[in-house]
Amino acid sequence: MFWGVFWALFMVVTLASFGRIFCGICPHGFLGKYITRFGLKKTMPKWMQNRYIGITILVLGWWGIYYTFEGFWKSPFNTALMFGVMTLFAFILYYIYKDMSYCKYICPIGTLTRAYDKISSTKLETYTDACKECRTFECASACQYDLKPFTFAKKNQTDDCTLCMDCAVSCEAVKFKITKPAEQLGSKLKILSAEVWTYILIFASIPVSMGFAHGLNRSNIADAFIWNKTAALLGLGEYGSGFAFLYALIISIFFATLGLYLASKVLRKDYASTFTTLGVAFIPLFIFASLGHTLEMFFIKDYQTIMHGFAQGFGLNIEVEALAKRGDGWLHYFKLFKWIGVIWALVILYKRIKLIDATKFRKVAGYFFASSMILFYIGLNLYTGYVFSRYGAKSMGHGGHGSHGGKPTHQTQANPVDGERKSSSHQQRSVAPGQPFYFSLTDPTVKQSQSSHMFGGGRPGSKKEIPAKNVWLVYGDIDDKKLYRSGTLDTFYYGLDRQEKPITEKSSRGKKVLSFEVPNNGYYHLFAVDESQKGAERFYRVAKLEYLRGMHGGEDIYDPKIKQALSQDHTKIDLVRIKSQEEESFFHRHAMGDRLTFKALFENQPLADANVKITLQSGWTKTLKTDSDGCVTIQLIRDYFPEWEAYDKRFEQEFLITLEHKAEGTNYLLTYPATYYPNTNDYQSYGYALLLITLTLLIAGLIIYRFRRNRTTPFREVRIDE
Repeated sequence: MFWGVFWALFMVVTLASFGRIFCGICPHGFLGKYITRFGLKKTMPKWMQNRYIGITILVLGWWGIYYTFEGFWKSPFNTALMFGVMTLFAFILYYIYKDMSYCKYICPIGTLTRAYDKISSTKLETYTDACKECRTFECASACQYDLKPFTFAKKNQTDDCTLCMDCAVSCEAVKFKITKPAEQLGSKLKILSAEVWTYILIFASIPVSMGFAHGLNRSNIADAFIWNKTAALLGLGEYGSGFAFLYALIISIFFATLGLYLASKVLRKDYASTFTTLGVAFIPLFIFASLGHTLEMFFIKDYQTIMHGFAQGFGLNIEVEALAKRGDGWLHYFKLFKWIGVIWALVILYKRIKLIDATKFRKVAGYFFASSMILFYIGLNLYTGYVFSRYGAKSMGHGGHGSHGGKPTHQTQANPVDGERKSSSHQQRSVAPGQPFYFSLTDPTVKQSQSSHMFGGGRPGSKKEIPAKNVWLVYGDIDDKKLYRSGTLDTFYYGLDRQEKPITEKSSRGKKVLSFEVPNNGYYHLFAVDESQKGAERFYRVAKLEYLRGMHGGEDIYDPKIKQALSQDHTKIDLVRIKSQEEESFFHRHAMGDRLTFKALFENQPLADANVKITLQSGWTKTLKTDSDGCVTIQLIRDYFPEWEAYDKRFEQEFLITLEHKAEGTNYLLTYPATYYPNTNDYQSYGYALLLITLTLLIAGLIIYRFRRNRTTPFREVRIDE
């Protein structure tokens, strides 16, 4: 919730709108005000009054660890430990030093919010007429940060003001004002060098590092980039993202400082003043580059995270769907935000360079050099687009929803070759000819918890880069499967082009591995046919698997024809699921309570009065008869009743449908396996409670905001002529 929602969403959105509003509601600052009143009230030493301390802690302590040790901050324990240490440290400093010095110099977020507050559309000022005759200075006395609000308007900035509004409570001459975004950047104001370094370091840590580690590293030429080559050269290949962060810092600092240095020489101005005057133009780069990515992730993932986080905090169990799926066309509009940031940065730079006294020619040359870091960022985005269009994205699947480059291949394992050891409890057994066999998504030779249900694409740069899906040919009960082994199987599959294709066979680790390509999203139908005879009785058995490929980030083909029933004449018997054209997408999954309709076919004709049996993993079974059109409707019962505190919305259960028919002395058997999950209706009602909680918090926030607005009414002086 903190790293994914607060830091990525709340901070970026509020910095661009309300500025330092977080500092006004910070729990450290809130408690620090009370601790300071009873503390020692000493003056913080000069060496500690260094704003670089906070930004260094943020850049190295958070982003450095984030890229170098991926997953470290995903640990709730590590995050809680960090907060515990920072809270203890903050309270000690609050107690020792006065004027909320921790917030000004040591807090990792303090310097950052002060720096980016200059692009917000809010400010705190006082009514000048009311302040002319003021002799009490109540607004300054009420400020725990030792600030003077009556000077904000004259200085064109609010210094370290955190919008806590304590001054507005003590004096009615204080006003909270809505302005144009970045209005103060068009005129002269005092900029600290630490603030400009904040713009450079945060820009390097987020947009640039993300572009290296999470952008170019996903391409098929990731190994060719200098950060990965450096990591490999030093034998630290697993720390490639850490080196990407390091190179992002080096390159960004190089372009920023060199560009501003050359600009100072061209403009014939002091480097320090040029650095602070023009460096402020870098503000929009981080804000808008992060804003576009943050909003996109909000619709794809973070909305779910927020809702589930609140629900978990209140002990609720709900299922909330994401507002969008990765690859939705309208999400691409969020990529425009970074270009808005680039344009705005160039506009601010134009306004700032007008404040410098120099010839027009020198200003043009200085503008070009000062924009070096902005031009580097433009080049990075253009180059990234070129790399992915030229070389493609590396296939890195996750749970069947990964991006792909090239043709992914799924594998099915069956039929160990001769010579496999017989000591296994799942060794070859005598299988009755009439016993059905079927495809399973779990390996019966290992414990289910060890089975892989997802693509095994491997790490970037590894040999196994093509996503693979393993299925096993088994027989027996669903909860006690055994490998089915036979050398007479006829295997084939149908792709999205609805053409029959052979399955490639190879030997791997004593087992025959059957591979079939799944290059796009859609339905693939896998078949295995076995014909045998026992005495005078003949058996014709078919194992069928309808595999639904749904990958985010890949090229989706939403063609209604793909959802139509597959017509094939390779097998004599078939069972076809009738799909819903309106409700089913390529990310569909069966749920408890769903009604599934199947059509039984024999020699491509409707098969009436045939036995269709459904068996759940829990052991529940039911046998139905097909109607005159060969159709039968089966309802997946609710078969999951845990305690609510132990409810698992991702609970997965297998079921097996068996079609039986006998004609002309031949027994025909077909199996159709699948999985299903709990129905969202089982826990969706908790969403109403969550909605009520959210509305309560929203109304409370509006009441608080309105109260604060009422405290900033214009000062009035009433004179009575007696």
